[in-house]
Amino acid sequence: MPLRPHLVSEIDAALAGIPKANLTSASAGYDLYEAYIWALVLKAARNEGATVRFRNRDGNLPTNFWFRTSPSNIFSSAHEYCHAEIEFPGRPVLEAHVGIYVTGRSQIAHECDVAVLYKSEAEICRSSNVEPRSSKLVLAVECKYYINSGIGINLGRSFLGLLSDVYKGDRYFVGSADAPNVKTLFAAHRKNHELGLTPLNKRLEARLVSAFEKTFDLFKSSRP
Repeated sequence: MPLRPHLVSEIDAALAGIPKANLTSASAGYDLYEAYIWALVLKAARNEGATVRFRNRDGNLPTNFWFRTSPSNIFSSAHEYCHAEIEFPGRPVLEAHVGIYVTGRSQIAHECDVAVLYKSEAEICRSSNVEPRSSKLVLAVECKYYINSGIGINLGRSFLGLLSDVYKGDRYFVGSADAPNVKTLFAAHRKNHELGLTPLNKRLEARLVSAFEKTFDLFKSSRP
């Protein structure tokens, strides 16, 4: 069964009627997969009572939603890149992005396929042309889109290395293909992961959304 139309359907549902400018079923699978995981993050936020709004780089409501299709700076003006605002009552506003760079403890920039961070941090970075600090991330997801091959153990090891630098907030490794060895590796290190995840597996999809909900529930309960 073709996967890409199902990914597009999930993205459409998350956007709640805003036309997409640059993602269709003909888009690259990895771009669709990142936007799909972003859509699941928004679903979890809404389930936890958040108001979700869509914004472009200037903070305006977009008429078309432009997803990043390669990693770039949060302050990039190459396109009118868009993001989602997530607001829980009485809590700082968050932003959910696809494909931005963040800096770790080493001050080296790392790509975040899906990143949820404080809006206050994002605004400073857009106005000052700097990367967000990883300490201001609430949630981040590494996305791996593999259809005709498995996810190798080296990708799992690389993710563990990344965690030593990008160190705060909940970090998830998510992939479209199953990978028993990678699961064993992450289980040994007690790292958040979901492998074999696509819109065709609603059980795994619901499990990941539930994990994201837990992240947002902890955010709502934490001290401002």
